[in-house]
Amino acid sequence: MKPAPEQVTAPAQLRHLLEKRCAVATPGCHDPLGAMLIAEAGFEAMSMSGYSFAASLAKPDIGLISSTQMTEQSTTIAQTVALPLLADADTGYGGISNIAETVRAYERGGVAGLHLEDQVNPKRCGAMASKVLASDEEMRHRIRAAIAARNELLIVGRTDALSIAGLDEAIRRCKLMADAGADAVMVPSLSSLEDIEKVVRASPVPVVHTVAETVRPLFTQAQLAGTGLGMAMYPITLIQAITQLQRTILSELKTTGTTTRFVESMIPLPQLSALLGASRYEAFESSILDRKE
Repeated sequence: MKPAPEQVTAPAQLRHLLEKRCAVATPGCHDPLGAMLIAEAGFEAMSMSGYSFAASLAKPDIGLISSTQMTEQSTTIAQTVALPLLADADTGYGGISNIAETVRAYERGGVAGLHLEDQVNPKRCGAMASKVLASDEEMRHRIRAAIAARNELLIVGRTDALSIAGLDEAIRRCKLMADAGADAVMVPSLSSLEDIEKVVRASPVPVVHTVAETVRPLFTQAQLAGTGLGMAMYPITLIQAITQLQRTILSELKTTGTTTRFVESMIPLPQLSALLGASRYEAFESSILDRKE
């Protein structure tokens, strides 16, 4: 009898996708329902951004969400569907030992990879103007601590240097993080294919790009793949869309007293119940209740 083939781990899946260098489209979600929808749509990976999760709790992305909250939510998302999850870990939530604990907690929860950024604490959303960069030495320590603590989980180094000090400094920091052992690097705020290509060519490891539809120019997946990117993340697409849709529906209800205009845009209740697995739970309960002793 042949031995059963070994299951490919989530970190191994994520590493394979990054190394294809084809800008794998990776939507972001802030909750397990979003993860289910991403899997249902046929994507190969998913992400969880600190911005989206903070927004779902009605808070800005300024370091208010704790390591415990992020760990619990990323674990719930990672265990909902069989897709590798790349999760935001901000600056690691403290010093060297805190970073190591964060890495271990994420890995225990089934997260495939996390990204650590080079801001000082408390961090700020990458789109905010009040960011301050950590020193080279501090970022090396963060990456090395994460690598020392992990078993297989991927470590992505993120730099916010582009909007503060320009492209050359962002590229230099990418090389620094790669030299420290990062499996991939991330440079938010890239707004042209030319700049993306410059970062990709200069980086010794795969590059993760972040798409922000309402902030920067949009490119097709084919255009992004042509640059050699490892991954194209859409971290805040879903939270922005559902926030705007909820606002619109609530305004309509308040103004007109009805939601009739939006009924065709709503998923029918039986379909939602099916998506959530109601029939599976019902079948399990019946198998127990109907069993003959």
